[in-house]
Amino acid sequence: MRKKRSETEILEMLHRCQTAFFRGALWFELVVAVVIFIGVVVHLFGMRDALLVDGGLNFNAFLQYILETLIGLELIMMLCRHDLDSVIEVMIFAVTKALLVNHENSTGMLVGALALAVLFAIRKFLVLSEQESEVREKHGDQLQKEE
Repeated sequence: MRKKRSETEILEMLHRCQTAFFRGALWFELVVAVVIFIGVVVHLFGMRDALLVDGGLNFNAFLQYILETLIGLELIMMLCRHDLDSVIEVMIFAVTKALLVNHENSTGMLVGALALAVLFAIRKFLVLSEQESEVREKHGDQLQKEE
């Protein structure tokens, strides 16, 4: 006959499974970050050929390559740091690249500028850095002591 498992044994088994999946996801993220880094390095090696057009320097292509490289590096940092500030930085670089390289019409430029303003506002007012979080926590502790 099969022995019935207790609820705590089932919960422990579920916890072990969750931990294994979480570790696997972290390793997979690391592998993705390494693949992106290799792609960024390969991308930089192709930059010289793309920049030289008719014997001269193509500044638009240079700007596009540099911003794509920065977006790739920020994406790697986002995968490694796991914080909201990294996500917002990647989005800021992506919108900036679209504004500088694509040469949109006036409406597109306005929408892009508004998107940048919203992203910077979110970053400033809604996302706390570690240092700001520590200051608020200390301030909260001081208020509790005073009461």
